[in-house]
Amino acid sequence: MDVKALQRQLRDFAAARDWQPYHSPKNLVMALMVEAAELLELFQWKTITESRGFTRNASDKERVADEIADVLLYLLQLADHTDVDVEQAVEHKLRKNAQKHPTKHPELQPTASLPEQPKVHLLVDWENVQPDGSALKALVPESTDVWLFHGPHQKVDDSSHRSIFGDSVTLVPRSGVGKNALDFQLTYYVGYISARQPDATFAIVSNDQGYDPMLEHVRELGFKARRCGFHKLLLKTEEIQVLVPTPAPPPPVAAPAKKTPAKAADPKATHQDVRKLVQMLQGMEPWERPGRRDALLALLQAHMGEIGMVSPRVAHALAQLQGQKHVAIKGDQVSYPPEPAAPASAAKKKTAPAKKAVAPAKQAPAKAAQKTTVSQIAQAVIASLKKMPKNKPTRHAGLLKFIETHAVKAADPKAMSQQVCALLEARKEVTQAPDGKSVTYPKMK
Repeated sequence: MDVKALQRQLRDFAAARDWQPYHSPKNLVMALMVEAAELLELFQWKTITESRGFTRNASDKERVADEIADVLLYLLQLADHTDVDVEQAVEHKLRKNAQKHPTKHPELQPTASLPEQPKVHLLVDWENVQPDGSALKALVPESTDVWLFHGPHQKVDDSSHRSIFGDSVTLVPRSGVGKNALDFQLTYYVGYISARQPDATFAIVSNDQGYDPMLEHVRELGFKARRCGFHKLLLKTEEIQVLVPTPAPPPPVAAPAKKTPAKAADPKATHQDVRKLVQMLQGMEPWERPGRRDALLALLQAHMGEIGMVSPRVAHALAQLQGQKHVAIKGDQVSYPPEPAAPASAAKKKTAPAKKAVAPAKQAPAKAAQKTTVSQIAQAVIASLKKMPKNKPTRHAGLLKFIETHAVKAADPKAMSQQVCALLEARKEVTQAPDGKSVTYPKMK
């Protein structure tokens, strides 16, 4: 019997009938006494011999079973509403009884079971990191239970987690909306579990440092809790080549061996990469720009065509954006300083010749229009996709071509389609698979 699962079922049963206000500990104890009295009534006037044979009759056995079940159900609800862990309470009481009543027949003494080790709970912020089961075990080898907190539209493959942790894996979908909604829900579960298992250890798996003040307070209260960051390690090109069998003729192998690492060795973003990222951010409305560091990294990752976790190239691009004052990061929060205005003297020099002033006058509106174009095209693409319930593009390349049909008036339709696609991914309208080839539409199901 799974006691905790049965308690959850009883809570749901009561909630479906609006019985929660009546299930105070006092009322539950009184109901328990009534049910115990009804059970007593069945045996009250029986002799000892009659009581032993009372349940041989099927109907009498059913009556006894019903009353026993009622007593048990009220006991479980009472334990639930008083935050008593039934399994731990029973083990503790058995040990106390053994000390109070020494055995008279040691040969009949049951084999003493080893004391149950305190559990180690991993609470994973799935919106922030997505480690598989083996990665979690490597991160916290002593872990026993896994809780995956995810968005309502996130697809979570927990097969690798269950292959390692078995039934001790629980998926917890985010039930609310708003900033940090999942963070607050995860924090609540730390208190919820610690109330039932005060000896347990907690590890929040996330790169979000916003959990740290809460965890510091938890430790001050005497609980064992910490945060574990997670960064997926990517194999370098040189390591991949070692794993690939070398062909028999040596001459053809030599040339690619030198070229491939050279192409992937440079982890830095180019000036052109940074310039395109600046154009993309300036082309977004202020409310569309990511407000958190991890969301901004995901946007840059998608725009630069990187697959997997944050690459050194993306990290370097973010550092360049910070150095050039296009982005300001404090902790996990991101802000966007206003772009510096052109000097007045320079503006006067450019407008001095009457004929030459015509060209800049036309370029200024074009630049202003460019800032709203990314958002406008993204809205048009979303509207078109919603009209395609069954034939949306399933490949990333196909989606880019589809976006290009909405960006034909842009100066560079291909570059514009990349910016729009990156914006759609930042808004969670489009999700790219880990292989970088297929796409899904979480909000359009």
